[in-house]
Amino acid sequence: MLKMIRITSFFIPFLLFAQNVDMYLSLLHEGQTEGVKEYLPELISKYPNDPGVLYLQALMTSDGMKSLEMYSNLLDKFPASKYAPDAAVKIGEYFYARGLYSQAGRQLCQIPRRYPRFPDIQRVVDLTVSSFKAIGEEDSVRYYVGIYQSMFPALDVEGYGVTKLKRPSSPMKLKPKLMEPKPYVVQIGAFGNVGNANRMKLQVSQIGYEVEISPVQTNGRKLHAVRVVRFKNKSEAERVGKVIKKKLGTDYRVLYRPKSYKK
Repeated sequence: MLKMIRITSFFIPFLLFAQNVDMYLSLLHEGQTEGVKEYLPELISKYPNDPGVLYLQALMTSDGMKSLEMYSNLLDKFPASKYAPDAAVKIGEYFYARGLYSQAGRQLCQIPRRYPRFPDIQRVVDLTVSSFKAIGEEDSVRYYVGIYQSMFPALDVEGYGVTKLKRPSSPMKLKPKLMEPKPYVVQIGAFGNVGNANRMKLQVSQIGYEVEISPVQTNGRKLHAVRVVRFKNKSEAERVGKVIKKKLGTDYRVLYRPKSYKK
């Protein structure tokens, strides 16, 4: 055992300079957490903008909120990285584990189409279906299962309680909802630093709201506006703004911003 530890200690500095993040991940899977943790600060210092290092850092972070920010940051900066699919799944799993099923469903349902080569699509679909079922969105279950069946013929859908579909089709009940104009948004901040915007987005998402970040120009400055979307009328948006202010102490503005609006 002592010999193994010495060998591992010898290889870790080599891996550091080689940026072989996959090998660090292998060490984690083998239970050698402390060995990786010891060299993580140096790894971050040398390669702060490497997507693999960001992913490794998120995995090693015990604070769920901070790790969520790191996964989100990785997706924003490196959407085509080989670590992006795992990061996207981790975010969905976090929402699901916290009982935030609406956010979990919205996050997870995108993954099979965005990352069709993800090795465990079955688990992603299982969690997607469970999320939508938890909030009574049976129409969404049928809709997405239909899409996924056509993409992944080997997918096991027997336990979902839906009949096999020959072709995916959007449920009739969903169409009116998609056509409804919802021009109002609740803006809860505008930040020059996208990291601060992402932090606010995650905080508000955790209390059950759909949030997006929109680029805006103010006095020649580019800002990242954090907005809760979308509402049919101003009074509905005001109610949500008051709830957010009560829970987070954050001021808000209700804005008329139809999707055709450019800012």
